[in-house]
Amino acid sequence: MADIPWTWLMIRGSGITAWALLTAVVAWGLLLRSRLLGSFAPPQRLMTMHRWLGATALAFLFAHLALLLIDPVVQFTVPQILVPGMAPWETLAVALGTLAMWAMLPVMVMGRLRSRLGKAGAAWFKRAHLVAYAAWPLATAHYVMAGTDALAEWSLALLGSGVTVVVVLLLSRGFVPPPARQLPARAPQPTREPELTSA
Repeated sequence: MADIPWTWLMIRGSGITAWALLTAVVAWGLLLRSRLLGSFAPPQRLMTMHRWLGATALAFLFAHLALLLIDPVVQFTVPQILVPGMAPWETLAVALGTLAMWAMLPVMVMGRLRSRLGKAGAAWFKRAHLVAYAAWPLATAHYVMAGTDALAEWSLALLGSGVTVVVVLLLSRGFVPPPARQLPARAPQPTREPELTSA
């Protein structure tokens, strides 16, 4: 442990944390679309948590990338961590992580611009959200393939737990209907009095 550069330990720590937070983002998004928690978790509360987890996951991801740039062992360059296939170390595994990052960024950007663009913003946000669905499996593959301790017992337990939660929530969507949208109550219509006709 003493021979391992501190940057490498921080790279691993930030990467694992980013993956765990991304897993939580996916889980909260699936809970938001189902009735599993019922009245215990109102949609607004779930949405707030979903957004907070997403922002925190991106913060740890950016820390992960910044640490790669200052690591003295592999010595990544900016193009090598931003362009898939250019990494000098574990090229395929790093490329999958880079693709996961690019899949996450559009939904972050559109989330900030959504309200300013009106109906077009909602449509673009939906498309960006569809792209973001690819981020979790890509990040999971990156974790397994690039992680130097991915096969350690604690790591396998973390991976197994995260994958199980996501799979169970995905399967539950097929059996639990989404919350029904309540239509606003219609105002009662005034009753018309019958007209009196003279004999």
